Amino acid sequence: MPLAGMSKYVKPEIRCLVDAAWEDAWRELKKGGLVDAVSARRKLARTIVALASAGEADVSKLKWLALHATRGSLQAGEAASARRRR
Repeated sequence: MPLAGMSKYVKPEIRCLVDAAWEDAWRELKKGGLVDAVSARRKLARTIVALASAGEADVSKLKWLALHATRGSLQAGEAASARRRR
């Protein structure tokens, strides 16, 4: 799991929230048949950690926001790749 490197200074309850949100979000995101799963996992993890660091403590919100941000980022990357191929 990409969150294994999270700082040991993160409170256990926040770590638990982040882990739960990441697991749920990843399960849902990978249903879409990802081309680059490694990149998607990293983007998802970074987004959830950033949101939790900003004070979001609702697992459902963390998951929802991270999924939408990650999907948007992946779609933008795919669109840019398609433009470069033309």
